[in-house]
Amino acid sequence: MTTARPRPTAPGAPPHEAHQTPHPHTADHPHPSRTPAPSLSHPSARAAVVATAHALAARGLVHGRTGNVSLRTADGRVLITPTGVGLGAVTPDDLSVIDADGGHIEGPSPSKEAFLHAAVLRARPDARAVVHTHSPYAVAVSCLEGLDADDALPPLTAYYAMRVGRLPLLPYFAPGDVRLAGPAEEKARTHAALLLRHHGPVVAAPGLDAALEAVEELEQTARVFLLVRGTDHARLTEEQRAALAPRLPRPVALFSALAIKKALDDTVLEAFAGTTGIEVEGVYEPTNVLLDQIAGGARPDVMVGVTGGLERLAASGVLDQASLRPLARVGIGVAVPPGAPAVDVSSTQALVRALTSARSVAYSRTGASGVAFAALLDRLGIAAEVNSRATVVDKGFTALAVTDGRADLAVQQLSELRFVPDARVVGPLPEEVQHYTDLSIALGAHARQRPEAAALLRHLTAAPARAAYRAAGLEDAS
Repeated sequence: MTTARPRPTAPGAPPHEAHQTPHPHTADHPHPSRTPAPSLSHPSARAAVVATAHALAARGLVHGRTGNVSLRTADGRVLITPTGVGLGAVTPDDLSVIDADGGHIEGPSPSKEAFLHAAVLRARPDARAVVHTHSPYAVAVSCLEGLDADDALPPLTAYYAMRVGRLPLLPYFAPGDVRLAGPAEEKARTHAALLLRHHGPVVAAPGLDAALEAVEELEQTARVFLLVRGTDHARLTEEQRAALAPRLPRPVALFSALAIKKALDDTVLEAFAGTTGIEVEGVYEPTNVLLDQIAGGARPDVMVGVTGGLERLAASGVLDQASLRPLARVGIGVAVPPGAPAVDVSSTQALVRALTSARSVAYSRTGASGVAFAALLDRLGIAAEVNSRATVVDKGFTALAVTDGRADLAVQQLSELRFVPDARVVGPLPEEVQHYTDLSIALGAHARQRPEAAALLRHLTAAPARAAYRAAGLEDAS
Protein backbone atom coordinates (compact mmCIF):
# COMPACT_ATOMS: atom_id res chain seq x y z
CA MET A 1 0.00 0.00 0.00
CA THR A 2 1.28 3.44 -0.89
CA THR A 3 0.14 6.67 0.63
CA ALA A 4 -1.44 9.05 -1.82
CA ARG A 5 -0.83 12.05 0.31
CA PRO A 6 0.90 12.47 3.67
CA ARG A 7 -1.32 12.88 6.69
CA PRO A 8 -2.70 16.42 6.69
CA THR A 9 -1.46 18.49 9.57
CA ALA A 10 -4.26 19.61 11.83
CA PRO A 11 -4.73 22.03 14.64
CA GLY A 12 -2.45 24.99 14.58
CA ALA A 13 -3.03 28.61 14.10
CA PRO A 14 -2.18 31.43 11.76
CA PRO A 15 -0.74 34.81 12.60
CA HIS A 16 -1.45 38.25 11.23
CA GLU A 17 0.85 40.87 9.83
CA ALA A 18 4.02 40.88 11.91
CA HIS A 19 7.74 40.47 11.48
CA GLN A 20 10.92 41.25 13.33
CA THR A 21 11.63 44.45 11.46
CA PRO A 22 9.36 46.90 9.70
CA HIS A 23 8.44 45.57 6.29
CA PRO A 24 9.11 47.69 3.20
CA HIS A 25 5.83 46.80 1.52
CA THR A 26 3.33 49.07 3.23
CA ALA A 27 0.58 51.32 2.01
CA ASP A 28 3.22 53.35 0.15
CA HIS A 29 4.43 50.20 -1.62
CA PRO A 30 1.27 48.19 -2.33
CA HIS A 31 2.71 45.66 -4.75
CA PRO A 32 4.84 42.88 -3.21
CA SER A 33 8.19 42.17 -4.80
CA ARG A 34 8.53 38.88 -6.61
CA THR A 35 11.37 36.41 -6.72
CA PRO A 36 11.36 35.00 -10.25
CA ALA A 37 10.37 31.35 -10.48
CA PRO A 38 10.24 29.21 -13.57
CA SER A 39 6.70 28.05 -12.83
CA LEU A 40 4.14 28.24 -10.08
CA SER A 41 4.36 25.30 -7.71
CA HIS A 42 1.30 23.51 -6.32
CA PRO A 43 -1.39 25.05 -8.58
CA SER A 44 -4.33 23.26 -6.96
CA ALA A 45 -3.18 24.14 -3.45
CA ARG A 46 -2.77 27.77 -4.53
CA ALA A 47 -6.34 27.80 -5.80
CA ALA A 48 -7.56 26.42 -2.47
CA VAL A 49 -5.68 29.07 -0.47
CA VAL A 50 -7.07 31.84 -2.68
CA ALA A 51 -10.61 30.49 -2.32
CA THR A 52 -10.25 30.58 1.47
CA ALA A 53 -8.77 34.08 1.42
CA HIS A 54 -11.67 35.35 -0.70
CA ALA A 55 -14.18 33.64 1.60
CA LEU A 56 -12.67 35.34 4.66
CA ALA A 57 -13.03 38.72 2.96
CA ALA A 58 -16.54 38.02 1.70
CA ARG A 59 -17.69 37.01 5.20
CA GLY A 60 -16.29 40.15 6.79
CA LEU A 61 -13.71 38.30 8.86
CA VAL A 62 -10.87 40.48 7.56
CA HIS A 63 -10.68 44.08 6.41
CA GLY A 64 -8.23 46.11 4.37
CA ARG A 65 -4.93 44.26 4.18
CA THR A 66 -5.31 42.41 7.47
CA GLY A 67 -5.32 38.68 7.99
CA ASN A 68 -3.45 35.87 6.31
CA VAL A 69 -3.80 32.25 5.25
CA SER A 70 -1.24 29.47 4.94
CA LEU A 71 -1.28 25.86 3.78
CA ARG A 72 1.39 23.21 4.25
CA THR A 73 1.88 21.23 1.04
CA ALA A 74 2.82 17.60 0.55
CA ASP A 75 6.53 18.43 0.21
CA GLY A 76 6.63 20.20 3.59
CA ARG A 77 6.73 23.72 2.19
CA VAL A 78 4.13 26.31 3.11
CA LEU A 79 2.06 28.49 0.80
CA ILE A 80 1.16 31.79 2.44
CA THR A 81 -0.61 34.97 1.43
CA PRO A 82 1.70 37.91 0.73
CA THR A 83 2.22 41.19 2.47
CA GLY A 84 0.56 44.29 1.07
CA VAL A 85 -2.38 42.55 -0.66
CA GLY A 86 -5.91 42.34 0.74
CA LEU A 87 -7.26 38.81 1.02
CA GLY A 88 -10.23 39.70 -1.14
CA ALA A 89 -7.92 40.56 -4.05
CA VAL A 90 -5.19 37.94 -3.70
CA THR A 91 -4.51 35.67 -6.71
CA PRO A 92 -2.63 32.36 -7.06
CA ASP A 93 0.36 34.25 -8.51
CA ASP A 94 0.53 36.42 -5.37
CA LEU A 95 1.20 33.56 -2.96
CA SER A 96 4.59 33.11 -1.41
CA VAL A 97 6.37 29.86 -0.56
CA ILE A 98 8.20 29.57 2.77
CA ASP A 99 10.02 26.76 4.51
CA ALA A 100 9.22 25.17 7.86
CA ASP A 101 11.14 27.91 9.68
CA GLY A 102 9.38 30.74 7.86
CA GLY A 103 12.24 31.40 5.42
CA HIS A 104 11.23 32.85 2.06
CA ILE A 105 11.79 30.37 -0.81
CA GLU A 106 9.99 31.83 -3.82
CA GLY A 107 7.27 34.20 -4.95
CA PRO A 108 6.30 37.60 -3.56
CA SER A 109 7.33 38.75 -0.11
CA PRO A 110 5.32 36.70 2.38
CA SER A 111 3.15 38.08 5.13
CA LYS A 112 5.41 39.55 7.76
CA GLU A 113 3.81 37.07 10.13
CA ALA A 114 5.15 34.10 8.21
CA PHE A 115 7.31 33.28 11.23
CA LEU A 116 4.13 32.85 13.31
CA HIS A 117 2.45 30.54 10.79
CA ALA A 118 5.63 28.47 10.67
CA ALA A 119 5.78 28.28 14.48
CA VAL A 120 2.19 27.06 14.75
CA LEU A 121 2.62 24.48 11.99
CA ARG A 122 5.80 23.18 13.62
CA ALA A 123 3.87 22.72 16.84
CA ARG A 124 1.01 20.90 15.14
CA PRO A 125 2.13 18.10 12.82
CA ASP A 126 -1.53 17.09 12.50
CA ALA A 127 -2.46 20.48 11.04
CA ARG A 128 -2.14 21.60 7.45
CA ALA A 129 -3.88 24.97 7.32
CA VAL A 130 -3.60 28.15 9.38
CA VAL A 131 -5.92 31.16 9.26
CA HIS A 132 -5.48 34.46 11.09
CA THR A 133 -8.03 37.26 11.12
CA HIS A 134 -8.72 40.61 12.74
CA SER A 135 -12.43 39.75 13.04
CA PRO A 136 -14.08 42.46 15.19
CA TYR A 137 -15.87 40.47 17.89
CA ALA A 138 -12.89 38.22 18.57
CA VAL A 139 -10.61 41.27 18.68
CA ALA A 140 -13.06 42.93 21.10
CA VAL A 141 -12.85 39.92 23.41
CA SER A 142 -9.05 40.03 23.23
CA CYS A 143 -9.20 43.56 24.72
CA LEU A 144 -11.31 42.63 27.76
CA GLU A 145 -9.93 42.49 31.28
CA GLY A 146 -10.55 39.55 33.56
CA LEU A 147 -10.35 36.79 30.94
CA ASP A 148 -9.19 33.29 31.78
CA ALA A 149 -5.79 33.13 30.06
CA ASP A 150 -6.22 29.38 29.48
CA ASP A 151 -9.81 29.57 28.27
CA ALA A 152 -10.56 33.08 27.06
CA LEU A 153 -13.87 32.30 25.39
CA PRO A 154 -16.29 30.09 27.33
CA PRO A 155 -18.00 27.08 25.70
CA LEU A 156 -21.39 28.63 24.99
CA THR A 157 -22.37 26.48 21.99
CA ALA A 158 -21.84 22.91 20.83
CA TYR A 159 -20.35 23.97 17.51
CA TYR A 160 -17.75 26.11 19.25
CA ALA A 161 -16.74 23.11 21.37
CA MET A 162 -16.58 20.91 18.24
CA ARG A 163 -14.71 23.26 15.93
CA VAL A 164 -12.52 25.30 18.28
CA GLY A 165 -12.16 23.66 21.67
CA ARG A 166 -10.30 25.82 24.21
CA LEU A 167 -8.92 29.26 23.39
CA PRO A 168 -5.82 30.40 25.31
CA LEU A 169 -5.06 34.12 25.43
CA LEU A 170 -1.49 35.08 24.51
CA PRO A 171 0.12 38.25 25.94
CA TYR A 172 0.39 41.32 23.76
CA PHE A 173 3.30 41.60 21.33
CA ALA A 174 3.66 44.44 18.86
CA PRO A 175 2.94 43.45 15.26
CA GLY A 176 6.12 42.02 13.77
CA ASP A 177 7.70 41.05 17.09
CA VAL A 178 9.20 37.61 16.50
CA ARG A 179 9.24 37.01 20.25
CA LEU A 180 5.61 36.00 19.78
CA ALA A 181 6.73 32.82 17.98
CA GLY A 182 7.89 31.11 21.18
CA PRO A 183 4.68 31.50 23.23
CA ALA A 184 2.58 30.74 20.17
CA GLU A 185 4.45 27.54 19.39
CA GLU A 186 4.23 26.41 23.00
CA LYS A 187 0.45 26.96 23.26
CA ALA A 188 -0.23 25.57 19.79
CA ARG A 189 1.10 22.17 20.84
CA THR A 190 -2.04 21.66 22.92
CA HIS A 191 -4.56 24.06 21.35
CA ALA A 192 -5.93 24.37 17.82
CA ALA A 193 -6.80 28.04 18.27
CA LEU A 194 -5.09 31.00 19.94
CA LEU A 195 -6.27 34.50 20.75
CA LEU A 196 -3.63 37.22 20.52
CA ARG A 197 -4.16 40.05 23.00
CA HIS A 198 -5.25 43.27 21.22
CA HIS A 199 -4.84 41.53 17.89
CA GLY A 200 -7.12 38.64 16.93
CA PRO A 201 -7.51 34.87 16.56
CA VAL A 202 -5.18 32.32 14.99
CA VAL A 203 -6.67 28.93 14.03
CA ALA A 204 -5.00 25.77 12.72
CA ALA A 205 -6.85 22.77 11.30
CA PRO A 206 -6.37 19.64 9.18
CA GLY A 207 -7.54 21.52 6.09
CA LEU A 208 -8.62 24.94 4.88
CA ASP A 209 -12.34 24.19 5.09
CA ALA A 210 -12.08 23.26 8.76
CA ALA A 211 -9.90 26.31 9.50
CA LEU A 212 -12.43 28.62 7.85
CA GLU A 213 -15.32 27.02 9.74
CA ALA A 214 -13.43 27.26 13.03
CA VAL A 215 -12.49 30.93 12.71
CA GLU A 216 -16.05 31.79 11.69
CA GLU A 217 -17.48 29.82 14.63
CA LEU A 218 -15.01 31.55 16.96
CA GLU A 219 -16.13 34.95 15.72
CA GLN A 220 -19.83 34.15 16.19
CA THR A 221 -19.20 32.74 19.67
CA ALA A 222 -17.27 35.90 20.58
CA ARG A 223 -20.30 37.90 19.48
CA VAL A 224 -22.63 35.75 21.61
CA PHE A 225 -20.26 36.08 24.56
CA LEU A 226 -20.31 39.86 24.34
CA LEU A 227 -24.11 39.75 24.23
CA VAL A 228 -24.48 37.58 27.34
CA ARG A 229 -21.51 38.93 29.30
CA GLY A 230 -22.65 40.29 32.62
CA THR A 231 -25.88 38.26 32.53
CA ASP A 232 -26.83 35.05 34.25
CA HIS A 233 -26.03 32.61 31.44
CA ALA A 234 -25.27 28.89 31.21
CA ARG A 235 -22.24 27.17 29.70
CA LEU A 236 -21.58 23.65 28.48
CA THR A 237 -20.43 21.29 31.20
CA GLU A 238 -16.96 19.78 31.04
CA GLU A 239 -18.53 16.40 30.22
CA GLN A 240 -20.51 17.91 27.34
CA ARG A 241 -17.44 19.76 26.14
CA ALA A 242 -15.25 16.65 26.22
CA ALA A 243 -17.79 14.69 24.18
CA LEU A 244 -17.66 17.39 21.48
CA ALA A 245 -13.87 17.81 21.35
CA PRO A 246 -12.50 18.18 17.79
CA ARG A 247 -11.35 14.94 16.19
CA LEU A 248 -9.22 14.35 13.13
CA PRO A 249 -11.10 13.06 10.08
CA ARG A 250 -10.60 9.38 9.37
CA PRO A 251 -8.38 8.46 6.40
CA VAL A 252 -9.92 7.07 3.21
CA ALA A 253 -8.67 3.92 1.44
CA LEU A 254 -8.56 4.59 -2.30
CA PHE A 255 -7.99 1.72 -4.74
CA SER A 256 -7.17 3.15 -8.16
CA ALA A 257 -6.08 1.99 -11.57
CA LEU A 258 -2.76 3.46 -12.67
CA ALA A 259 -4.42 5.47 -15.46
CA ILE A 260 -5.31 8.43 -13.22
CA LYS A 261 -2.32 8.30 -10.85
CA LYS A 262 -0.51 11.20 -12.53
CA ALA A 263 -3.54 13.48 -12.24
CA LEU A 264 -4.08 12.44 -8.63
CA ASP A 265 -0.45 13.02 -7.70
CA ASP A 266 -0.03 16.26 -9.63
CA THR A 267 -3.12 18.14 -8.52
CA VAL A 268 -6.25 16.30 -7.49
CA LEU A 269 -5.33 14.80 -4.12
CA GLU A 270 -3.34 17.80 -2.96
CA ALA A 271 -6.41 19.97 -3.45
CA PHE A 272 -8.54 17.43 -1.58
CA ALA A 273 -6.16 17.15 1.38
CA GLY A 274 -5.60 20.90 1.53
CA THR A 275 -9.28 21.76 1.67
CA THR A 276 -10.71 18.86 3.68
CA GLY A 277 -7.72 17.74 5.74
CA ILE A 278 -8.63 14.11 5.01
CA GLU A 279 -5.79 11.67 4.45
CA VAL A 280 -5.99 9.37 1.45
CA GLU A 281 -4.28 5.98 1.69
CA GLY A 282 -3.87 5.02 -1.95
CA VAL A 283 -3.28 1.66 -3.59
CA TYR A 284 -2.38 2.05 -7.29
CA GLU A 285 -2.32 -1.06 -9.44
CA PRO A 286 -3.81 -2.34 -12.70
CA THR A 287 -7.50 -3.11 -12.20
CA ASN A 288 -6.90 -6.88 -12.48
CA VAL A 289 -4.37 -6.70 -9.66
CA LEU A 290 -6.82 -4.70 -7.53
CA LEU A 291 -9.51 -7.29 -8.23
CA ASP A 292 -7.17 -10.02 -6.98
CA GLN A 293 -6.51 -8.06 -3.79
CA ILE A 294 -10.23 -7.61 -3.23
CA ALA A 295 -10.77 -11.33 -3.81
CA GLY A 296 -8.23 -11.86 -1.03
CA GLY A 297 -10.28 -9.75 1.37
CA ALA A 298 -9.06 -6.16 0.84
CA ARG A 299 -11.81 -3.54 0.84
CA PRO A 300 -11.61 -0.01 -0.60
CA ASP A 301 -13.59 2.97 0.65
CA VAL A 302 -13.46 4.40 -2.89
CA MET A 303 -12.41 2.57 -6.04
CA VAL A 304 -11.47 3.72 -9.55
CA GLY A 305 -10.96 1.10 -12.21
CA VAL A 306 -12.04 -0.48 -15.46
CA THR A 307 -15.81 -0.18 -15.72
CA GLY A 308 -16.50 -3.88 -16.27
CA GLY A 309 -14.57 -4.88 -13.17
CA LEU A 310 -16.35 -2.33 -11.00
CA GLU A 311 -19.73 -3.41 -12.34
CA ARG A 312 -19.00 -6.99 -11.27
CA LEU A 313 -17.91 -5.82 -7.80
CA ALA A 314 -21.09 -3.76 -7.46
CA ALA A 315 -23.23 -6.73 -8.53
CA SER A 316 -21.52 -8.90 -5.90
CA GLY A 317 -22.07 -6.33 -3.14
CA VAL A 318 -18.44 -5.28 -2.65
CA LEU A 319 -19.12 -1.80 -4.10
CA ASP A 320 -22.15 0.40 -3.61
CA GLN A 321 -24.24 0.05 -6.77
CA ALA A 322 -25.99 3.40 -6.33
CA SER A 323 -22.70 5.31 -6.28
CA LEU A 324 -21.22 3.68 -9.41
CA ARG A 325 -20.69 6.21 -12.20
CA PRO A 326 -18.51 6.73 -15.30
CA LEU A 327 -15.34 8.74 -14.70
CA ALA A 328 -13.18 8.91 -17.85
CA ARG A 329 -11.77 6.93 -20.75
CA VAL A 330 -8.23 6.58 -22.00
CA GLY A 331 -6.59 5.31 -25.18
CA ILE A 332 -3.28 3.55 -25.79
CA GLY A 333 -0.16 5.44 -26.87
CA VAL A 334 3.50 4.90 -27.75
CA ALA A 335 6.57 6.47 -26.10
CA VAL A 336 10.25 6.53 -27.03
CA PRO A 337 13.41 7.21 -24.98
CA PRO A 338 14.33 10.80 -24.11
CA GLY A 339 16.16 12.44 -26.99
CA ALA A 340 15.22 9.72 -29.46
CA PRO A 341 13.79 10.77 -32.83
CA ALA A 342 10.02 10.66 -33.24
CA VAL A 343 8.54 7.42 -34.49
CA ASP A 344 5.66 7.50 -36.95
CA VAL A 345 2.59 5.75 -35.52
CA SER A 346 0.02 7.78 -37.42
CA SER A 347 -1.30 4.82 -39.46
CA THR A 348 -1.61 1.11 -38.95
CA GLN A 349 1.06 0.46 -41.56
CA ALA A 350 3.44 2.91 -39.89
CA LEU A 351 2.71 1.37 -36.48
CA VAL A 352 3.56 -2.11 -37.78
CA ARG A 353 6.87 -0.83 -39.16
CA ALA A 354 7.72 0.82 -35.85
CA LEU A 355 6.89 -2.25 -33.77
CA THR A 356 8.73 -4.74 -35.98
CA SER A 357 11.84 -2.60 -36.37
CA ALA A 358 12.24 -1.80 -32.68
CA ARG A 359 14.97 -3.55 -30.72
CA SER A 360 12.38 -4.24 -28.02
CA VAL A 361 8.83 -3.13 -27.26
CA ALA A 362 7.81 -2.77 -23.61
CA TYR A 363 4.24 -3.49 -22.59
CA SER A 364 2.35 -4.96 -19.67
CA ARG A 365 0.20 -8.05 -19.85
CA THR A 366 -1.69 -7.41 -16.60
CA GLY A 367 -3.22 -4.02 -17.29
CA ALA A 368 -6.15 -3.33 -19.58
CA SER A 369 -3.94 -1.68 -22.20
CA GLY A 370 -1.50 -4.58 -22.21
CA VAL A 371 -4.25 -7.15 -22.71
CA ALA A 372 -5.67 -5.08 -25.59
CA PHE A 373 -2.22 -4.57 -27.15
CA ALA A 374 -1.43 -8.28 -27.02
CA ALA A 375 -4.69 -8.96 -28.85
CA LEU A 376 -3.79 -6.26 -31.41
CA LEU A 377 -0.44 -7.91 -32.14
CA ASP A 378 -2.31 -11.12 -32.92
CA ARG A 379 -4.74 -9.31 -35.23
CA LEU A 380 -1.87 -7.60 -37.04
CA GLY A 381 -0.04 -10.93 -37.46
CA ILE A 382 3.15 -9.72 -35.76
CA ALA A 383 2.75 -11.25 -32.28
CA ALA A 384 5.54 -13.80 -32.65
CA GLU A 385 8.01 -11.29 -34.10
CA VAL A 386 7.37 -8.58 -31.48
CA ASN A 387 7.08 -10.93 -28.51
CA SER A 388 10.35 -12.68 -29.36
CA ARG A 389 12.21 -9.62 -28.12
CA ALA A 390 9.55 -7.80 -26.06
CA THR A 391 10.19 -6.38 -22.61
CA VAL A 392 7.19 -7.57 -20.62
CA VAL A 393 6.44 -5.52 -17.52
CA ASP A 394 4.48 -7.37 -14.86
CA LYS A 395 2.89 -4.19 -13.57
CA GLY A 396 3.66 -0.50 -13.29
CA PHE A 397 4.75 1.99 -15.90
CA THR A 398 6.15 0.57 -19.14
CA ALA A 399 7.77 3.88 -20.10
CA LEU A 400 10.40 3.24 -17.43
CA ALA A 401 11.77 0.59 -19.79
CA VAL A 402 12.58 3.21 -22.44
CA THR A 403 14.18 5.58 -19.94
CA ASP A 404 16.51 2.91 -18.56
CA GLY A 405 17.48 1.47 -21.97
CA ARG A 406 15.65 -1.85 -21.90
CA ALA A 407 13.35 -1.00 -24.82
CA ASP A 408 13.03 1.32 -27.82
CA LEU A 409 9.25 1.68 -27.59
CA ALA A 410 6.79 1.60 -24.70
CA VAL A 411 3.10 0.92 -25.18
CA GLN A 412 0.53 1.71 -22.52
CA GLN A 413 -2.39 3.96 -21.77
CA LEU A 414 -1.51 7.56 -22.62
CA SER A 415 -1.98 8.80 -19.05
CA GLU A 416 0.38 6.13 -17.73
CA LEU A 417 3.05 6.94 -20.31
CA ARG A 418 2.89 10.59 -19.24
CA PHE A 419 3.56 9.60 -15.65
CA VAL A 420 7.22 9.05 -16.61
CA PRO A 421 8.41 12.59 -17.40
CA ASP A 422 11.61 11.62 -19.24
CA ALA A 423 9.80 9.44 -21.77
CA ARG A 424 8.68 11.08 -25.00
CA VAL A 425 5.10 10.29 -26.01
CA VAL A 426 4.99 10.22 -29.82
CA GLY A 427 1.26 9.75 -30.15
CA PRO A 428 -1.78 7.55 -29.68
CA LEU A 429 -2.39 4.40 -31.67
CA PRO A 430 -4.12 5.03 -34.99
CA GLU A 431 -7.85 5.39 -34.53
CA GLU A 432 -8.61 2.30 -36.62
CA VAL A 433 -6.75 0.09 -34.11
CA GLN A 434 -7.16 2.21 -31.01
CA HIS A 435 -8.59 0.65 -27.87
CA TYR A 436 -10.24 2.81 -25.23
CA THR A 437 -10.54 1.74 -21.61
CA ASP A 438 -13.58 3.07 -19.77
CA LEU A 439 -12.99 3.92 -16.11
CA SER A 440 -15.64 4.23 -13.41
CA ILE A 441 -15.72 5.12 -9.74
CA ALA A 442 -17.75 3.86 -6.79
CA LEU A 443 -17.88 3.77 -3.02
CA GLY A 444 -17.15 0.58 -1.14
CA ALA A 445 -20.38 -0.94 0.13
CA HIS A 446 -19.14 -0.70 3.72
CA ALA A 447 -18.22 2.98 3.22
CA ARG A 448 -21.50 4.31 1.80
CA GLN A 449 -22.29 6.07 5.10
CA ARG A 450 -18.76 7.40 5.64
CA PRO A 451 -18.70 11.16 5.07
CA GLU A 452 -14.96 11.14 4.33
CA ALA A 453 -15.38 8.56 1.55
CA ALA A 454 -18.34 10.42 0.09
CA ALA A 455 -16.31 13.64 0.14
CA LEU A 456 -13.48 11.98 -1.82
CA LEU A 457 -15.89 10.58 -4.41
CA ARG A 458 -17.41 14.04 -4.91
CA HIS A 459 -13.95 15.55 -5.29
CA LEU A 460 -12.78 12.94 -7.81
CA THR A 461 -15.85 13.51 -9.98
CA ALA A 462 -15.99 17.32 -9.80
CA ALA A 463 -15.08 19.60 -12.71
CA PRO A 464 -11.54 20.51 -11.49
CA ALA A 465 -10.62 16.83 -11.17
CA ARG A 466 -12.00 16.04 -14.61
CA ALA A 467 -9.91 18.88 -16.04
CA ALA A 468 -6.84 17.33 -14.40
CA TYR A 469 -7.66 13.97 -15.99
CA ARG A 470 -7.85 15.60 -19.41
CA ALA A 471 -4.50 17.31 -18.83
CA ALA A 472 -3.01 13.90 -17.98
CA GLY A 473 -4.17 12.33 -21.25
CA LEU A 474 -7.61 10.98 -20.42
CA GLU A 475 -10.88 11.90 -22.08
CA ASP A 476 -14.29 12.58 -20.61
CA ALA A 477 -16.43 9.50 -20.17
CA SER A 478 -18.52 8.85 -23.26
